[in-house]
Amino acid sequence: MKNARKPIAAVLALGAVLAMPLALAQSAVTPEVREAQKAAVESAEAAQAAQDAATPAATAADVPPAGRQLGWNDVDADGNGTISREESAALPALASVFDQADADGDGELTPEEYRAHAAKAGGGD
Repeated sequence: MKNARKPIAAVLALGAVLAMPLALAQSAVTPEVREAQKAAVESAEAAQAAQDAATPAATAADVPPAGRQLGWNDVDADGNGTISREESAALPALASVFDQADADGDGELTPEEYRAHAAKAGGGD
């Protein structure tokens, strides 16, 4: 029986030695695979760049600091001294009362019209 164990142990050891390279082997990356990977990465980067370009970035001028209210000049985007219906959309509260505040109905809210509406709404009359 002592002799029977040696050949079995030798066969197992030889099998383990021969199987080891297969267990640790990695598939070779061919130039075609590398090119396909590079193309996929470039395509993803291009798609991200296109998405970033389509989305306008907010600047410090576009976003008021936290806790700061927008003033007349912030809402008057074109700087003509009046606020149009489109410009009033920056302040939903103003947009909702724009027609009431625009006393002459010309589609432009002047500072005087705004003050008069605010005084009337605030109980000044």
